[in-house]
Amino acid sequence: MRRQRVLVVGLSAGFLLMAVHFARAQRLPDTATEVAAAYLEAMEASDLDRAEALFAGESSVFESGGVEGTWQHYREHHIGAELEEIASFTIAKGEPDEVESVDGSMAFVTWPIEYTIELKEGRMIESKGTVTFVFLREEGQYRIRHLHWSSRRKVTAEG
Repeated sequence: MRRQRVLVVGLSAGFLLMAVHFARAQRLPDTATEVAAAYLEAMEASDLDRAEALFAGESSVFESGGVEGTWQHYREHHIGAELEEIASFTIAKGEPDEVESVDGSMAFVTWPIEYTIELKEGRMIESKGTVTFVFLREEGQYRIRHLHWSSRRKVTAEG
C-alpha cells in the first residue's frame, strides 16, 4: 500500500509541475508594449494562434483604413491567406509610444515599423507604417481590443 501512495503523490506532483509550467508558458506579457511586441513577433513567425491569444474577447481590426472586423474574421478572411503566400516576413521596429490610463484599465501603443515581405513567388515588398494598439485589461492582463495596421510601400529610386 505504501508504494502505491508514493506513486500517486509522485504522479500528482508531476502533473502539478506540468500545469504550472503550462500556465507560465501561456501567460501574457505584463505591459501593453510587451503585448504589442508579442503580436508583431507572432506576425513575423506567421503564428496566428499565438497572435490570437493576445486579443480581448471583443476586438476590431483595421488595416490601411479598411475595417476588417473582429480578429477572428480578419484571421479567417484576410491575414491567414496572406501569410500562406509569404516566404519570410521581417519587421524593423522603431520606438513605441505607450500611454496608460490612470486606473490602468486601458492603454494605447503606437509603434512605427518598417517591414520586408518575401513572397513565395520571389517578389519582395518593402513597406513602412505605424501599428496602433488599444488595450483593455481582461483577467488582470492587457489584451488587444483594437488594432490598426497602417502602411505604405517604401519609395525606391526605381519608383
